[in-house]
Amino acid sequence: MKKGNLRSGYVKRGQRFFLLSFGALILIGMLLLKIPGMFNGTLKWLDALFTATSAVCVTGLAVKPICDFSFFGQLVILLLIQAGGLGIMTLSASILLALGRGLSFSNSLMISNLNDKFSLRGTESLLRTVMIYTFVAEAVGFVAILPGVLLSEGVEFWNGVWGSLFLSVSSFCNSGMTTFPNSLVGIRRAAQLPAALLAITGGLGVYVIYDLIQLARDRSHRLRVHSKLVLCTTAALLVIGTIALWGFGQLMCMPIEWFDAFCFSVTSRTCGWNTAPMAALPHISTGFIMLLMLIGGSPGSTAGGIKTSTVALALAGIIGTVRGEPETLVFRRRVPTVNVLRALTIIILFAILSCLGALSLAATETGLDSSATEFEAVSALTTTGLSIKNTTSQLSDKGKELLVLFMFLGRVGPFTALLFLMGREKHGQLKYPEERVIIG
Repeated sequence: MKKGNLRSGYVKRGQRFFLLSFGALILIGMLLLKIPGMFNGTLKWLDALFTATSAVCVTGLAVKPICDFSFFGQLVILLLIQAGGLGIMTLSASILLALGRGLSFSNSLMISNLNDKFSLRGTESLLRTVMIYTFVAEAVGFVAILPGVLLSEGVEFWNGVWGSLFLSVSSFCNSGMTTFPNSLVGIRRAAQLPAALLAITGGLGVYVIYDLIQLARDRSHRLRVHSKLVLCTTAALLVIGTIALWGFGQLMCMPIEWFDAFCFSVTSRTCGWNTAPMAALPHISTGFIMLLMLIGGSPGSTAGGIKTSTVALALAGIIGTVRGEPETLVFRRRVPTVNVLRALTIIILFAILSCLGALSLAATETGLDSSATEFEAVSALTTTGLSIKNTTSQLSDKGKELLVLFMFLGRVGPFTALLFLMGREKHGQLKYPEERVIIG
């Protein structure tokens, strides 16, 4: 078998498995939620599909409040969130590692450079690390969140215990769902802070976590460029987002506290719960949050969006071009031009999809505020889960169907697009004459 055919075969197989696994999980979740007793009332098939899709795609948008589901209904939703979060991490890591056998040298080098031990023989070790890291992080998060929840006003003991466990899993998996009626509004800071930290750790990605674990085990180990890029970009976005959201509130005479600005900076990429009402934010802040939602988390993480490393790599390419540098350099390492072009391609595709999604939802929901529907479409496509003016519950059936599609595309789209672009790489001996084109 030729190398190109081998690579194409693995890519198509990976794409099918990735899509079918999430589709099957959503279907199972929908059927379980329709069982009598799962919801305190009548749950339509479309609402069951919407809830299952939002849980599996770790989005957090809800047409029915999670607190209206029975304990068993909430348990099903929690298991769907956990399966969706683990699925995106383990599947993306496994498929990329398996694809390494049929990739070109540059692509194989890109994957192996994430860590020296990222090989087919190290797949089992990587997946074991993902599982242990996930459950340990969620267990520690639950213990840290519980006291703050129990001390919150109006929270009963057992509801607080269950709500803390649900919030821990939901935060790490970057889902916006909680069992509390008003998200985390009214919950003590002592619970909000560990939940925010869980969202950050869940959004770093398995490659970075694996690299950090290797560093903890061996001090001589050096972090890879990917890990450095993700960590620096994440820190910069958190700082810039916090300052900007606090500053916009002061500027527009709608001030919010520093801590709420920090939490919005965290959850906008792409956790989705909120510590202050969305109505308390000025329009410029919601516009900035849309930008953060589009950037999202990091590759191989539970978060959605374009991805931090993708945006950072594209920005590095632009800065290098402005400086007149012939190659893109990141932390004194040369990044292949094809990687930069793929990053730019994914950004453009995601931007076009977001525009089309916003326009299509606005067309079906003519009775709602256009800015609210635009925000809703971006929130679904980036699997964030934030909503303004309670838009989700006011959607028509057509609007709900569109958001189900957006959430699914937003969850599987970026990684599937990456697989597609990697599978389309061609190698040939024929070189055409070079000629420049006038631009600008």
